[in-house]
Amino acid sequence: MDNQWNGNGWNGNDGQRDRWNSDASHSSYYNQPTHRPYGQAFAVASMVCGLLSVTTLCTVVLPLVLGSLGLLFAYLSHRSKKRMNTNCVMGMVLSGAALVSVVCMTVYSFLSLPTLMQDERFRNQVNSVSQQIYGVDFEEFMEQFYGYTFEK
Repeated sequence: MDNQWNGNGWNGNDGQRDRWNSDASHSSYYNQPTHRPYGQAFAVASMVCGLLSVTTLCTVVLPLVLGSLGLLFAYLSHRSKKRMNTNCVMGMVLSGAALVSVVCMTVYSFLSLPTLMQDERFRNQVNSVSQQIYGVDFEEFMEQFYGYTFEK
């Protein structure tokens, strides 16, 4: 019974499993060790940066940095001729949403500032905060450095 196939994937002489002459369920081809997909780390980093950029929207500066990094990591994790990983897509969506939100908030703030400065309470509050932090009223700062005066 030398090297004979007995139907179970075992050869007859030494009781060891014959890896190459077995059926499909016991074949070594189907039991190959798995590895992590390539680009997984960048996709996860993209998703984390996107999530952090959305959660730090109130800081205005961090979402710009984290959103840009999230888009960069998503681009680096995407390989040509392959579908994008779910983490990669989620990172791109969150990073893009954070970047668009920060740009919209910044533009809205600069466009509405002259209108808000016409309110006496708001102007006094901004001036006192600017005086405490920088030592100069906000109106004086705008006049001195930008030559812009607010209408009262």
